[in-house]
Amino acid sequence: MKLDELLLQGGLDVPFSIARVTIHNPTLEEIGYIGEESFLMGCHFLIFDKDKFLKDEDKVGLENQSNFHIFMSVMNSSDTAMHKIDALLVLTLLFPNYEVKVEYDKILLQSENFSSSINEDNFEEFKEIISQMFYLGESEEKDKFDPADDLARRIAEKIKEGKRKKAGMKDDDKVKINLFSKYISILSVGLRKDKSDLKKYTVWQLRDEMKRFELKQEWDLFVKGRLAGASDLEEPENWMSDIHS
Repeated sequence: MKLDELLLQGGLDVPFSIARVTIHNPTLEEIGYIGEESFLMGCHFLIFDKDKFLKDEDKVGLENQSNFHIFMSVMNSSDTAMHKIDALLVLTLLFPNYEVKVEYDKILLQSENFSSSINEDNFEEFKEIISQMFYLGESEEKDKFDPADDLARRIAEKIKEGKRKKAGMKDDDKVKINLFSKYISILSVGLRKDKSDLKKYTVWQLRDEMKRFELKQEWDLFVKGRLAGASDLEEPENWMSDIHS
């Protein structure tokens, strides 16, 4: 399923119809309360896919286990690996009107008069929704460590850093994850926008605007070069093109 682009442009909450709940679309300001690193780590664990997250040798014996079953096994384990605490922090952002509880076979979402859950039947749809909300499909962080972009590389390094810590190894070169704050800084100067306004954006809105800004910058440089007499410039993508097709 593809989420309506106007819904995402407006920063609206997203219906999770199969579970009879709505997923809150948090602003960058709200994400700041748990931190960008915890948010991204938690998100990428919530979209767990054994074929993308696990190396081939780690999948032995899991061929008949669903993504949700493996995910819940980790969430119910006493081990704090795999960023399950981060995942819980993200879930509290996504479902602020519910108490989030990890049970044996589901993530229970409970309010005073209503309860629902993320379970075997709706987990894949939940993953698809938040993947689109947070642009996660563009930078899937794989424990195979062949990331698709710089953000993926940094999160993959974070995963390796956590493994080194667990093994008792020291690493003085800490990996810094600051994509959102970097984008806010760039757009506040490049578009002369107030940072207080930008922090009210959702992740989708921020990344959409940053992508459009980058295309406009490339287009303007191309036009300036042509006007200055350059004839060997490759025409970039039109900055007004559909960037979500």
